[in-house]
Amino acid sequence: MKIMIVDDEEKIRLGLSKLIVKASPQYEIIGVYASGAECLEGLKKHKPDVVITDIKMSGMTGLELAKTIKQLYIDTKCVILSGYGEFEYARSAISSGVSGYLLKPVDKQEFYQLLSQLAMELPNKASQEGPADHAELPIHDILLGKMDKLTKGFNLSQYNPSYAEISAYLLVLIRTDISIPLTTLLKKLHVTPNPAAIQVGAVEMDERTYVILLGYSAYEEAHVHTLRKQLEVFDQDRSFRISIGISKLSSNLDAWEEGYREALYALEFNFYSQERAPRTVAGQVRFGTLHRVEPFRKRVLEDIEILDMPAMETHVKEMLQEIGSVKIRMHHLFELVETLSYALKKEAGKRQEQADLAPLSVDWTVELKACFTYGEASALIGRKLLEGLSYLMTEKSSQGHVLIYQIKKIIELEYAESLDLNSLSKRVFLTPSYLSKLFKLETGTTVIEYIISVRMNKAKELLKEQTQLKTYQVGEMVGYKDPAYFNKQFKKVVGLTPKEYKDVVS
Repeated sequence: MKIMIVDDEEKIRLGLSKLIVKASPQYEIIGVYASGAECLEGLKKHKPDVVITDIKMSGMTGLELAKTIKQLYIDTKCVILSGYGEFEYARSAISSGVSGYLLKPVDKQEFYQLLSQLAMELPNKASQEGPADHAELPIHDILLGKMDKLTKGFNLSQYNPSYAEISAYLLVLIRTDISIPLTTLLKKLHVTPNPAAIQVGAVEMDERTYVILLGYSAYEEAHVHTLRKQLEVFDQDRSFRISIGISKLSSNLDAWEEGYREALYALEFNFYSQERAPRTVAGQVRFGTLHRVEPFRKRVLEDIEILDMPAMETHVKEMLQEIGSVKIRMHHLFELVETLSYALKKEAGKRQEQADLAPLSVDWTVELKACFTYGEASALIGRKLLEGLSYLMTEKSSQGHVLIYQIKKIIELEYAESLDLNSLSKRVFLTPSYLSKLFKLETGTTVIEYIISVRMNKAKELLKEQTQLKTYQVGEMVGYKDPAYFNKQFKKVVGLTPKEYKDVVS
């Protein structure tokens, strides 16, 4: 399969190239470009099977490039790379002819699965390569080739040389919380033997992840139920925890990669299960979208901005509960917590030119992958985020009073609401008189003067940039329901009436 990469960031181009080279010797990179225009020039000389492009690039965007490619080179498939903010936009592009999308940072396993799927969809691929003769190929060569040398120590002790007669296959993916010898897992399965199943092969992917491929002489959906019952043997074992994903029944050994993807999704779905040894079949997997989680994430971001620890404790808890209910994909969870960590670092940078960001730096990929269940991950995320905010509050105390920073942020975010000294003082648990003195000491101005200043600056911005608005509309948008009072305050601060100011700047 011939592949082109288009991204205006060199780091992304190099990273994707390395992943593709490692994925399979059957994948060939025939062009790497920094812009859509360069890619179109390259397309005149080479005809790729797949073009992988970033959605946001200077000049021609990724979607514009994909649309052009689809018009000029109908057989070429396009894959869109998008960041968190463009996720839903990129996904909607699939209806426009885009063959797939990937969320950055790219999840290696998801990327490999997509490449495999695209390779299988290539026209005339089967006829070009010829039919696979499984009767002559060792089963471990088939699996090792498909998994691109990711497997090791293939166990043929239970290998059945009559696998050419097998007409149905099931793939089982197992993950444990501690390292277990593959032979131990297989012995436990043999305690309750399934006479209909033939163990075609077993692979130790790493010290805690294992693949078992089972064959059957007849295609019967009952095999899935029987296998699931057989795997109940792990329910009673208290020496380790286990998670099991089961593919759909397939009649084609060549399609086992799809079975691996199905089992992997099922395993990922188990992450949210509270069972001791969850056993999920591919058809039972139902992941939710980020839409339901987004409002909770925004509340946490606002809490970080105003350093509101009590509110953040509540909102983080609510967000984590919602994630557990929605059950989002793992790479979406990584992306979500990364954005919150970035917000903490950004706030630290606002307060100090040379802020110590080490206490706020978390390698979420490593930390979350070490969690066996979402319960563990949820506790970790909550603890790390609250520790980060606590650190920010401590740092702020040395730079200026944290409560004043909170008040200023509240005013900047809620200037259009009804704000006064009494209501603000209740928000930070101070008396109005003490807050008034503290604010004056820290800022050199009063709370009311600061509210008016923020509102007038916003009003000037609206009068300048949104000339279609009436002056009374602008007043309402910055917190003044009485047009006359708004005009009076504006003239007092700016020296011109709102209409005069609008005439000057427009």
